This record gives sequence, structure tokens and C-alpha cells, in this order.
Amino acid sequence: KTKKRRFKLPSIKSVPAGLKELLTNKALLSKILMTLFIILIYRAMASIPLPGVDMGVYEQYFQNATASEANYLFLIFTGNTLDTPSIVGLGIVAYINASIIIQLITPVIPYLTELSKEGARGQQIINQYTRYLTLPLSVMYSVVYLLFLSRRDLSSSSLGTITDSPDFLIPHAAGSDWPSVTKIIFMALILTAGSMFLMWLAEVITENGIGNGSSIMISTGILASLPSLLKQDFAQISFPNFFTQLFEGNFSVLTNASIVSLFGVLLGFILLIILIVYINESVRKIKIHYARRAATTPVSQDSNLPIKLTITGVLPIIFASALVSVPQLVIPFARQAISSSSSIYGILGDIENSFLFATRDGVVNGKDLTYGIFYFIIIVLFGVFYAFIALKPSDTAENLQKSSAFIPGVRPGKSTEKYIARVLARIGFWGAVFLAFLALLPLVARNYIEYSSGINLFILSGVGGTSILIIVSVILDTVRQFNSMRVSRSYERYA
Repeated sequence: KTKKRRFKLPSIKSVPAGLKELLTNKALLSKILMTLFIILIYRAMASIPLPGVDMGVYEQYFQNATASEANYLFLIFTGNTLDTPSIVGLGIVAYINASIIIQLITPVIPYLTELSKEGARGQQIINQYTRYLTLPLSVMYSVVYLLFLSRRDLSSSSLGTITDSPDFLIPHAAGSDWPSVTKIIFMALILTAGSMFLMWLAEVITENGIGNGSSIMISTGILASLPSLLKQDFAQISFPNFFTQLFEGNFSVLTNASIVSLFGVLLGFILLIILIVYINESVRKIKIHYARRAATTPVSQDSNLPIKLTITGVLPIIFASALVSVPQLVIPFARQAISSSSSIYGILGDIENSFLFATRDGVVNGKDLTYGIFYFIIIVLFGVFYAFIALKPSDTAENLQKSSAFIPGVRPGKSTEKYIARVLARIGFWGAVFLAFLALLPLVARNYIEYSSGINLFILSGVGGTSILIIVSVILDTVRQFNSMRVSRSYERYA
């Protein structure tokens, strides 16, 4: 008798190797689940409106507003939480800026410099100082953010004009120009608590999850805004109607300016992702020899010192954006708060008429070309400067000398330090030029498309080269960490 074949569920052996490793590695699976759970908490909190904000006014204004207008109000401070002004609306911007400040002052303050050389213990103390600094920064950002919103009249056509019947995001008492101090303090405390809670969640991901917590938080915010931006752009071109006409043989729709612009931008994003992956993985390897003496004869071991082209990450862009954006936020608010007869009022007016307040049309037609040049130069200068903070030539040369390593043809000590500094200056310069290109590319593309065809693409307002660089870097780093954990488990299995 022949045995009947029965249907069998696929065994674990038939599962692809990567998925099989994930299912059988409990430690790795728990890290991934922990990361996903925290992301879910973050997105749930981002959907809770901030108490005190008139959501009716918000929805009435922003349902038809351009993404650039929304960006101006929220993106600088909120980390791409465009959905709603929420209780975690500040994101982790205070934590990121605190980290940048601590990194910048560490070489200047001897105590912090010594801590940075003490290994893991010293780094723990520095991280604690970063947390301490995050709290006052969160309070400051919360107050500035709320004061700016409290004077934002959405019924007016300009930032500095208050109409007779204003529609404020934060309602005012009858006859008052400002919300109550109690309301501002209450809302600031909520935003500060939300920012500190997100800082803790980011550290939990870094310690117990997979990937860098701060980077994953930022990437999550960027990716969360993509569906709404694409939905608005596809609505502009009547996407269903486009396919209907195409299937009916009306190929003239392919020459429609809106369709050509949108699909051209999407294709450009794909090419930009490929370029970013290539540049992000590019390294300059400095050949190194390790001299070791065996029992009878000296033995030389070869290695290399890799320096990434994007060694600074996106910090130069963050610094330049803050430098350019702060006057645009503070000066209009300050002019409203002081008397028009004051001399300071006139000075602020001159600054407001300078290139720092460049318009989009002005940038395209060359009138405000200085703005783009200034932004480019600031990114490059800070990129070169920060490269020497990310990799200190003096410390690197000292560590090589202590480990009996040397660069062929270069003397140990000061000569090695100067050689590394020269290489780092070139790498930092070209890496910063690439970052400046990424920062200006969406601005130029958006302005050119709008100026030439009158089309405003929301995707270019919410997502740019910097956003793509962050997302690509996070994905690559997370995959690398995932693979390293798999390899380490394989070694443990055969140990």
C-alpha cells in the first residue's frame, strides 16, 4: 500500500536564512520588538493634540495650506510632526542640540576633555550632562514656540499683521493681545515633559533595542509625513483620472506639467537615494602597520584607518539651518513686542529686509542669490570644523603611537598628526560640499518647478536631501548592527 501524502507545514529549515536567524534568536527578536513597540508609543503620542491649541482654527487653515507654510510654523521645532501640534510636538530637537553643544564644548573644557578619555565611565558622565542640558533647552524651546504661535494670526495674509477678527492658534482672552501666562506655562510644561519622555524612549532604543534611538525617532517622524504629502500631490494631478485617460488612449496627459514634475521628482528621489548610499559608504583608508616583536624576529601586521566621507553626518546642516532660521523666527516676533519709535525697531527692520529673509521667487530669479551662497558656505565651514571634532588628529596620532602603529613613510608623533589633519581637511571639505548640495537641492528644485510651471509639490517641502540622508544612514546602520549581532551569536554557538 502506498502511503497518502499529507499536507505539511513548512519546517524551520525551509525558511530563508535571515528570517530563520531572526525567529530562533530570542535576544535579537526581543530587541526588534522593543524598538517597534517604542515607535508605536511615539506615534500614538504624536496624535494627541496639545491642550490649549484651537484645533478648529488649525484644521480650517492647514487643510488647504501649502506644506511650506506648515513647515515654517512647525517643522523647525517639531521634527516633522505635521499631523497635529501634539504633546510631543518638540520631538527630540532639544536632546539633539544638547548633544551637539556638549560635543562642541568638550575640547574647550579640560574637565570634559579628561572625561572623554576615560572610556565607558567617562562617556556615561558626559551623557548625564547631556540629559541635564536637555531640560533647560526643552523649556526654552517650548516657551519660544508657544509665544510664536500665540501671536500667529492665521486670518491675516502676512506674519506681522493682526486683523480685526484674528484667528489665533492659541486663543486669547477678550481684549487681550496675549494668552494668559498660566496657559503658556501649562502648555510649556506639557511640551517639556513630552520632549524629556522622548529622550528617555530614544535612549531605551539605543540600549535595549536595535539601532540609534535618536536617529530612529527622527526617521520615524519623516516617514510618517510621507503618505499625507504624496496624497496631496497625487490629488493635485487627479491621479485616478490620469490612468483613466491613459487607458483610453489619451497620451497627451503624459505631457501635463504637473504629472511630468511629480514623476520627475520621484525619479530624482530614487537616483538621489542611490547616490547617497554610494557616498555614505565611501571611505578613505589610511594604511597602517603594526610592529610586533615575536620571540626571535619582528613581525609586521597591516591594517588601515577608515575615514568616512560623511564623517560629520547631518550636523553641519542642522547648525546652518538653525543659524539661518532663528532670525526668521525671532525678529518678526521682536518687532511686534517693541515700540516702532525705538532705534532697535529700525535695525530689526533692516535685518528683515536683508538676504536672511529671502523669498522663494527671489532665490530663483537671482535677487536673493546671496541667501543660497551664505547657506552653502556656512554648511561647508562648519562641516570642515566638525570633522576635526569627530576625529581628533592629535588623539588619533597618540593612540597609534601607543599601540606601536605607524603610517608608512610618515614619522610617528607630530608628523602623523599633520598627515591625518591634511587628509581629514580634504575629506571634511568634500563631504561638506556634498551635504550643502543635499541641503540646497530640494530648495532649488521646488523653487524652479513653482517658478517655471506654477506647481507647488508638497513632497519637496516636507522631504529633502537631508531627510533622505538621515533615513538611508539609519537603515544602513541598523542593518549593520543586525548583521553584527547575527555574527556574534554564530561565534557564541561555536565557542
